[in-house]
Amino acid sequence: MKSKNMFVIAQKESTDHVRDTGFLVLLATYTVIIFASVYMSGSLVHQESSALLGSINVTMLSRFAPLIGIVLGFDTVVREKKSGSLNVLLTHPLFRDNIIAGKLLGSMLVLAAIIVFSVSVSIGTLLIFYGLEIGYTELIRIAVFTVLTFFYVSIFLGIAILISTIVKTATDSLVYNIVIWLFICIVFGAILKTIVAILTGQISTEGVLITQLLNISPIHHYAEAVVGKADLSFGGVGVDRSTIAGIFDTRFTLTQWFNEFWTNLVVLIVTPIILLIITFITFLRKDITL
Repeated sequence: MKSKNMFVIAQKESTDHVRDTGFLVLLATYTVIIFASVYMSGSLVHQESSALLGSINVTMLSRFAPLIGIVLGFDTVVREKKSGSLNVLLTHPLFRDNIIAGKLLGSMLVLAAIIVFSVSVSIGTLLIFYGLEIGYTELIRIAVFTVLTFFYVSIFLGIAILISTIVKTATDSLVYNIVIWLFICIVFGAILKTIVAILTGQISTEGVLITQLLNISPIHHYAEAVVGKADLSFGGVGVDRSTIAGIFDTRFTLTQWFNEFWTNLVVLIVTPIILLIITFITFLRKDITL
């Protein structure tokens, strides 16, 4: 693999995203939602740094930030395939691994920039309107939160690009991705509680079965690591699962937080890596000719 070619493809992919009108509209809408949710949440808490940091609307982020990953990835491959651009690219001294690696890198760079921007909007809102004082401890926790959010949204980016590699049209890819997003981020918790109630006849959210089933959901691992809750989907299993209320709980050290949630961190980090590897292999073996 020639790294120079990969970076050229990554730059082109990033530029395409930034110039896309639909993407910019979604980004602007997302920014307004983040600003409004943090502003309203901040007005309800006591004016302390730890409490204000905790007012970052993680529920809103967990449900709607994945849409950014989906928009970045749902037509990454299928668009180029339908337009014939992939065939043109392969007439140049480029290999398939250069193309897919560049596209993955470009999309992830844009995603990282958006996550940093959205967290900056949240923190900036608290700084400007509520006089949040940020020290060294808060900066570290904000940085960790940003990285966690990036890996969480990268899961949906990985799913989107994988589906884009497999399907034949961008419309099909978008529909499949939206269905997956609705299932994981919106209705998963409610469906899970219903299934467990039917199977066991119990409505408790603390049983062994519901705990095991929650582990298949990315939003569960993100929710536990960030806010110490089992689930953040609509109508989901919203009980507190830990004495540590997530990354912004300054009553506990980061070491204690890590020891409590290390399994969730492993899932959040490993899952997007596995998805991107599968996408890479699938693209190399896929027939991309028209």
